[in-house]
Amino acid sequence: MPSTRATPRQVELGVLLRRIRKRAGLTQPQVAELVSRSHSHISRRERGELGFEEQAELERTLTVSGATSEETSQALRLCRDGTDPNWLIPGIARDLAVVTEYESVANDIFAYQPSLIPGPLQIPEYTRVMMVDGDMPEAEIDSKLELRAARRRRHLDGTARYESVIGEQAIRYPACPPDIAVRQLRDLCEIAELSHISIQLLPFRLGYHPAREGGFDLIRSDSTTVVHVEQYRSSTTLTNTRDVKDYVEAAERIRRDAMGAVASVRAIAKIADELERTG
Repeated sequence: MPSTRATPRQVELGVLLRRIRKRAGLTQPQVAELVSRSHSHISRRERGELGFEEQAELERTLTVSGATSEETSQALRLCRDGTDPNWLIPGIARDLAVVTEYESVANDIFAYQPSLIPGPLQIPEYTRVMMVDGDMPEAEIDSKLELRAARRRRHLDGTARYESVIGEQAIRYPACPPDIAVRQLRDLCEIAELSHISIQLLPFRLGYHPAREGGFDLIRSDSTTVVHVEQYRSSTTLTNTRDVKDYVEAAERIRRDAMGAVASVRAIAKIADELERTG
């Protein structure tokens, strides 16, 4: 039977199929007619909500959409491994495409970062410093910044609740020059005024707990809950029920340990003032 739960590979396959279709100038109803399926069937596949019962059907879809041999091989591989609930994704661009798909249908997102500002809350100057210091080739930086900026706009202009807990280290010792840090912290205070966004600070004084060790995003929609964990050159997307449950519990503990939203914004503003004075 086709999958009714969007796994990371199914989501990436959907992204790939949509990109190929749009390049060919085809609409979803046109592809549906060409492969003798309903419009809703094609739409659900491009969202990663529906798998392929037979490889031949995927091959027909790729053929009518004009997929290259490389794209066909990639699609078949994603289809074959599509039911795996967890996935280590190499490469930031592919990672961001998959995460964006999950975020596009999310009702609420919980983001925890102990030492950096969460991606959707970063100003471009802060993100650029991260990319340069991370040895990203200069030729790739501008395009990556555009992707990050688009993601940021979707979060700020959207309706999904975005709840962020940031470690005090990221605020008090930002990984960027002081002038950029001040602008970033002021921006956080402004963003926190949006009704669907909450920013909380996790103080140093709490000490160590495994739940607070590494950053993660918890993305919830009507149909699924997904955990996204970003590493140095790759990321992991988890949909396995037991794994997700562990992160849900970690998020609950982190919320309890964090300062309240109002107190957090006041603390961030105070640290910004201190940085501005000392330079």
